[in-house]
Amino acid sequence: MTDLQHLFQLGGPTMYAIAAVAVFGITLFLERLFVVFSLIGQIRTLERRIHDAAAAGHMPDLVKACASAPAGLSTVLMRGIEATLRHASRDDIQSEMSRDTRRLSLKLRRGLGMLATLGTMSPFLGLFGTVLGVMQALRDIGRSGMGGMEVVATGVSEALVTTAAGILVAIVIVMMHQLLRAQLNRAVLEVQVLVEDVADALARVPAQALGNLEKTLGIAPVAAPNAAEASHVTA
Repeated sequence: MTDLQHLFQLGGPTMYAIAAVAVFGITLFLERLFVVFSLIGQIRTLERRIHDAAAAGHMPDLVKACASAPAGLSTVLMRGIEATLRHASRDDIQSEMSRDTRRLSLKLRRGLGMLATLGTMSPFLGLFGTVLGVMQALRDIGRSGMGGMEVVATGVSEALVTTAAGILVAIVIVMMHQLLRAQLNRAVLEVQVLVEDVADALARVPAQALGNLEKTLGIAPVAAPNAAEASHVTA
């Protein structure tokens, strides 16, 4: 702990800014990583529930599984339920859910740009601290009237502490950024696969089960357009 305090004394106020960047970056990384891992784990459980409900033909369980999905994902899946009640085709059901999937993807990627910004900014903070340290060392040399290579080297080496700290923090944040981006891409892919599976399951819902589904949701049945109505509209 004494060595750490000594480094902060050598680096000056800039070291506190670099430390703040490191703490904020690590906190942001852990929060986003927890959200992503939690979502991936729930997706796998949800996928099994949907498959079981679809295989058994028990649509109320399918609706409950979709409604109990994590925030954001439940909106996506319920959009597919609504499209099914309109007697939409399989492609239309997936298209309806894909719109909300893109919105969910944007929410998941929130904070990724900030993490990249912190990783880019950290080395410049270290360089700024080094410049201030060198300036202070030169002023001290000028006031004391003492020169020589040893005095100059000591002041410069102390000033370079912030550069080293800034580069170290940048390396850590960049590694966290790459890891988080990979996990986010994985989560988005998991959501897309789930949407396709749900679209397949909803497209295979029989008419009788669809009627039960409408009663479960407590809405009036939506009649599918027949040929006579279509010809009347065309006329």
